[in-house]
Amino acid sequence: MAQSNFFRIESPADLQARLSQDLQRVSVLYFRADWAEPCKTMDGVTAELAKRWESVLFLSIEAEALPDISESFEVDAVPYFILLRGHTLLTRLSGAQPAVLSAALKSHASKPSALSSSSQQPVAARTVYQPGEQATGSAGAGGTVAGRGADDVQDESDEDLVKRCEALMKQSDVVLFMKGDRNTPRCGFSQKIVGILETNNIEYTTFDILNDEGVRQKLKELNEWPTFPQLIIKGEFVGGLDVVKEMEESGELREMIEG
Repeated sequence: MAQSNFFRIESPADLQARLSQDLQRVSVLYFRADWAEPCKTMDGVTAELAKRWESVLFLSIEAEALPDISESFEVDAVPYFILLRGHTLLTRLSGAQPAVLSAALKSHASKPSALSSSSQQPVAARTVYQPGEQATGSAGAGGTVAGRGADDVQDESDEDLVKRCEALMKQSDVVLFMKGDRNTPRCGFSQKIVGILETNNIEYTTFDILNDEGVRQKLKELNEWPTFPQLIIKGEFVGGLDVVKEMEESGELREMIEG
């Protein structure tokens, strides 16, 4: 028998509709991915918690399949949990931490709402990582390219930004635009692609988009792809994690690099 408080979200409109049904209700947004082993544990945990907390709305969200939702809430890893009351952010939790999630529910779901209701769109979570940090390394195969700080790009024209993005995409045969770098990936998706490239002994350059907001936004537009990581091979956009995984499995990734 299906639970009446546990649903799989199919679209941004679906999420909005679910949240809008009761603006005083606590909701748990569970961002997951099939490839992430910790999600297998948390699938069972969330199902059990949903049975225990019948008044709480549990919403399962495929982080890669619904990038607009993941991006709007700055989800940078899976499993990832965001607790809302109506459209108001209560807290966010990263990783497979059943005890922490249970404690958060006890803290928020057992209390009457002291927050005003709202008919606006869900409040996006605050950015987890500040983009003002400086990356290390230098351009070149196997390196990490430093981004520009806000002061450096303040007067950069759109034309110059496009040229800079195009140059970055062609700096080496394989360029990975990601959150963090190869040594310290700052999201599960970036970590997974790094693993694929390393396993296949592919030389590549990384660019930390968290350090350059201009490049981060312009690449979404140029490549018509809303999320990161983004893999570029020989100056051409290839795709995100799901595409790269399929290419690795079919042998197309190696063929494209060596061709």
